[in-house]
Amino acid sequence: MIIHRAFYREAAQVTLAIAAVLLVLILLMSLTALLGRAARGEYSESIIPLMLGLQLLKKLDLLLGLALYLGILLTLGRWYRDNEMTVLAACGVGLPQLLRPVFLFALVFALAVGAVSLYFTPLASRQIEKVKSESPHRQEIGSVTPGTFMEAAGSQSIIYAAGVNPESGRLENIFVSNLKLGNQAVVVAGTAHAFTEAGTEHKYLALRNGTLYDGAPGEADYRIVDFETLNLRLRPKKAAAASVGIEGAPTWRLWARTDGDHAAELHWRLAKPVAVFVLAAFALVLAYTDPRRGRLTNLFAAILVYFIYSNLLGLGQTLIKKGVVPPALGLWWVHVGLALIAFYLFARRSANKPLLSLPARAR
Repeated sequence: MIIHRAFYREAAQVTLAIAAVLLVLILLMSLTALLGRAARGEYSESIIPLMLGLQLLKKLDLLLGLALYLGILLTLGRWYRDNEMTVLAACGVGLPQLLRPVFLFALVFALAVGAVSLYFTPLASRQIEKVKSESPHRQEIGSVTPGTFMEAAGSQSIIYAAGVNPESGRLENIFVSNLKLGNQAVVVAGTAHAFTEAGTEHKYLALRNGTLYDGAPGEADYRIVDFETLNLRLRPKKAAAASVGIEGAPTWRLWARTDGDHAAELHWRLAKPVAVFVLAAFALVLAYTDPRRGRLTNLFAAILVYFIYSNLLGLGQTLIKKGVVPPALGLWWVHVGLALIAFYLFARRSANKPLLSLPARAR
């Protein structure tokens, strides 16, 4: 049918555009968080591109579901605003005739969301933990960001540099504390650079032209020592073994477990493709735009529905973990309940009745 093809074409374009916008937002937020952790020395900057890709893959299932929901909503909303739905209704094409193309379109996305949720998301979680455990912690002097406090791995030291000499690459105006040289030791130096000792391959931080303050402030044994060179060893932190939690467990392994935590994770993965159909039904109902109420009224209602749906799924997952909801029931009570509400509203919309019976305004 021509109407179906027109819907598929426009809905696909709008959905992909929304997915691209959401993708950029997720990339920016993830990149900001990763750069902050790298600046604190939690792991090397070299793994940021890989971590960014894995973080995106981990959130792709939620991104696709939300993009589909908004894509259908905005597509049909434009049809209402341009009176295309009115023309279709006059030709005998109403909301019931749009059920088939909407759910076929949702089926394609549900299959993609299901594949990502059941396989690629746990795979990404496992790879993230593996990369983090194998990544060397930042300890080279060149990785210190000027104006940022950095914890030196394995030495319980805090390093701060006011700037970097662009010609020599050495840090300038260095502050180092908690050096294990004494009680509350603090070092202030003019310059610093890193070097590797030949033979032992040990890494050191060479401080030049500085002062060591050692001791508790206010006590008589407080020492102040000026020095020309002070070498501090940077001990590499042993990489921890990759810890694969429930989020990274393969889906087939979750089927074999009956405890609350594993059941909650399994139902959460299954909920994402199921939610695609429920959200598509709500988008079909909420797409109606009343010019007298404004163009954004339906969008606000759709966002509210998505917020309630996602929070109910989170609540249901918590109840499964605590044993309040049996694993056999899972999150199906949320899906069925919201689906019944969606189809009740769909029946009222198909009969040209208001979704909610509101009192008439006083003239």
